Amino acid sequence: MMNKIQEWIEKHLVPVVNKITKNFWFSIVADAILYIVPFSMVSTIPSLWAILRRFLPVLPDISPLSTFSFGLIGLFVAYVIPYNCMNKIGKKDRAMIAGFTGIGTFMMCMNFETVEGGSLVGISKFGAGGMFTAIVVGLLVAAVYKAMNRFSFFSEDSVLPDFIKNWFDNIIAIILSLTVGYVFTYILKIDVFTMVQIIMKPVTGFAQSAPGVVLIVFLQNIFYFFGVSGWVFTPVTRSITQAAIAENASLVAAGMAPKNIYAYGFSRYHHIGGQGATLPLALYMLRAKSRKYRLLGKATLVPSIFNINEPLQYGAVVGNPFMLIPTVLNAIILPGFSYLWFAMGWGTINYVNFDMNFAPNAVSAFFMSGGDIRNVLLVCINFVIAALIWYPFFKAADKAELKKEEERAAAKEAKAARASAVNA
Repeated sequence: MMNKIQEWIEKHLVPVVNKITKNFWFSIVADAILYIVPFSMVSTIPSLWAILRRFLPVLPDISPLSTFSFGLIGLFVAYVIPYNCMNKIGKKDRAMIAGFTGIGTFMMCMNFETVEGGSLVGISKFGAGGMFTAIVVGLLVAAVYKAMNRFSFFSEDSVLPDFIKNWFDNIIAIILSLTVGYVFTYILKIDVFTMVQIIMKPVTGFAQSAPGVVLIVFLQNIFYFFGVSGWVFTPVTRSITQAAIAENASLVAAGMAPKNIYAYGFSRYHHIGGQGATLPLALYMLRAKSRKYRLLGKATLVPSIFNINEPLQYGAVVGNPFMLIPTVLNAIILPGFSYLWFAMGWGTINYVNFDMNFAPNAVSAFFMSGGDIRNVLLVCINFVIAALIWYPFFKAADKAELKKEEERAAAKEAKAARASAVNA
């Protein structure tokens, strides 16, 4: 049965996932999401500093470091997507201008309000709150530039300098991109940010539900079991969770409670030791009877503490029939219980963007909740649950591996004995 399931997934499902991840448009969005990670990590410093200021109010406020790093990631995405599109099709001379056009179109869609002394717009639109709109605008500008990449006002043998030809050849793409933004914002009077939020509501709304959370984690874990890393889901999940935690932070700043349970860092409560909650498994391996698992435990324990579990996953879990059931159980029980924990008000929903994936889970849980020890307790409880789930299946896998090792050793001894007999 197991072989049939694996064969079906490898034959029908994995090729579809690989085709999606290799898709031109998906790949440029995925790259854009990865490019902004350093800015998200920088915001960790002001987050930690804010907690310290609670005890030492005399310390200066360094929140602008976050406002102008993580707080501008929507703007950065609007630039990177068209820029990356041009680079991928070999039009590097147009890449930077395409990026600038993305910024211009994105800002045009912000629907600035004219006030005395200038124009007004919420800065949240520049950051994670405007992430989905930035992706849509970025893809629109990228599509325009890609469609116009072969157009030129000049022949190849033109004597004009390349940079001058490049100025004129970009004009139509710039005008077309800005015109689309102009029509929506100034002619049709449509708030593009609101429109995109409405379009994405079924997706983001489902992601904030218990079934949605469980389904997302289940897909991540089950694909990982069959060798496809959960990182392929990052462009989708990170877009949702970054926007969610940005909204949570805004709510807390306004004196309200955070509401988006599936916000950035929710994985800290169910991916304990890395995707699949494999930290207990690494600990069990230290006392394994089989040599393979014992050595694997020694090699992977320290990385697992810091949520690096690729060696353990590919060495012990991926494709291992003994590990399928615990992988599925962890994918359902841990996120489901974590969702219930926050829905019942037993902890504080994440609202601090502590973007340190390699910090131990309990540390991340503490800081992302603004210092709520109950979130640390949830990590500890989930660790125990994961340990209980892994234990019987690991013991069975270890016993089977030990038997294989003994059989190989016996066969090797028998071969050596036969060789000695022949030589004698």
